Amino acid sequence: MRNELNETFLIDQWLLGQLCAEEAQDFEARLVLDEAFAEKVEAQRTAHRMVRRYARREGRHRLESIYRQLLHEADFAHRIKTIFA
Repeated sequence: MRNELNETFLIDQWLLGQLCAEEAQDFEARLVLDEAFAEKVEAQRTAHRMVRRYARREGRHRLESIYRQLLHEADFAHRIKTIFA
């Protein structure tokens, strides 16, 4: 179990570009030589993409919600209409 956590952490560091040059080189060699490891890396890369997409979508929804709330405030709505009039 501890090895799996260490491996997951190592993959995260590589995906985020946080390994030093020597560690990255060792990692990439293992990636080429170990098919099972390469599959884990690809699965984790997919998880990273999904998390980023979710975060962007949630951020966009939050901004839209804030904008809708602000438009209900008369002073803000008036200022916006004045700017773009």
